[in-house]
Amino acid sequence: MKGSTLIFTAVVGMLASIFTGGFSFDMLNGPVGIYHNVDSVVKAGIISLIGYTALLSVNLGIMNLIPIPALDGGRILFVIYEAIFRKPVNKKAETTIIAIGAIFMVVIMILVTWNDIRRYFL
Repeated sequence: MKGSTLIFTAVVGMLASIFTGGFSFDMLNGPVGIYHNVDSVVKAGIISLIGYTALLSVNLGIMNLIPIPALDGGRILFVIYEAIFRKPVNKKAETTIIAIGAIFMVVIMILVTWNDIRRYFL
C-alpha cells in the first residue's frame, strides 16, 4: 500500500504543479527519457523495475484523463456537453476539435522528445 500511495502522491503533485506555476517542460520525459530512466532502474533490481513500470502505468492512465480532445478526458467533456444540452455534438465540429487536439498532442510529443534528445545526447 505504501508504494501505491507514493506513486499516487507523485503523479498528483506533478499535475498540481501545472496549475501552481511549478511546472517546467524539463519535468517531462518522452520515450528517450523513459529509456534512460529504465536503464538506471534495471541496475537497481527487479523490484525497482516493477515499481517504475507501475508508476508509468498509473501516470499514463491519469494523463489520459486530461481534458484534451484527442484523449479520453476530451471524450468525457463531449459526453458531459451532451448530457447538459441533451443533444449530440455536431459531428463536423467534434471532428475538427479532435483533430486540433491530436495536432496539439503530436507537437507536445515532438517537443518532449526533442527535449530528451537535447538533455541526454547533446
